[in-house]
Amino acid sequence: MRKILIAEDNLEISDMMRNYLIKAGHTVYQAYDGAQALDIAKNMRPDLVLLDIMMPVIDGYEVCETLRQTMTIPVIVVSAKVAEEDKERMFALGADDYITKPFSFKEMVMRVNAQLRRYYDLNTRQTAGDRYYGRLMICSNRFEAKVDDKPIALTAKEFKMLDYLTLNENQIIPKQKLIDEVWGVAEYIDENTVAVTITRLREKLAKVGVNNVVTVWGLGYKWQD
Repeated sequence: MRKILIAEDNLEISDMMRNYLIKAGHTVYQAYDGAQALDIAKNMRPDLVLLDIMMPVIDGYEVCETLRQTMTIPVIVVSAKVAEEDKERMFALGADDYITKPFSFKEMVMRVNAQLRRYYDLNTRQTAGDRYYGRLMICSNRFEAKVDDKPIALTAKEFKMLDYLTLNENQIIPKQKLIDEVWGVAEYIDENTVAVTITRLREKLAKVGVNNVVTVWGLGYKWQD
């Protein structure tokens, strides 16, 4: 059982989403505007957020950006906006998946479960302890990355990217391999999204003096010790 936050101002859609998720065994919280969504997320610490874009008070763009400052949980956008630039903007802000309205509620549950499984279950690797790379500490099971014992605020995808690169340090990882490992083979992600995620990850690491993510032009990326 996981805690799911639905941030959706359409009451009928929100209730339908809630009913399907409850049947799937999850605990559900509902928010009907962006400010309420941020408040519930802060107090209830959900395991996943289903996020509409066009909401009162604070829109989904700002909600996603604000969530990413303190939380790495999966965020699935559920929106009537179908333009590529809207999807690109949300992925750049840290969204993990994007569902366009109208949508299948059964498919929504499958996507939720897939994100939860990838984020929580599949990450229980043989790396239960803390791993150190100079001043950087990573723990896969706790989804923690710290420098000098201070947490780095990473999105779920940024953390998975860092986790995978460090687990395979000094190995060149092709972009497609990163797509498969970080996003999963069921999601359509282009190589530009990988580049954007790498750029954001590098910027956050550089702020704390870590500069080990290297681009190997024409081949991919690697964590270089």
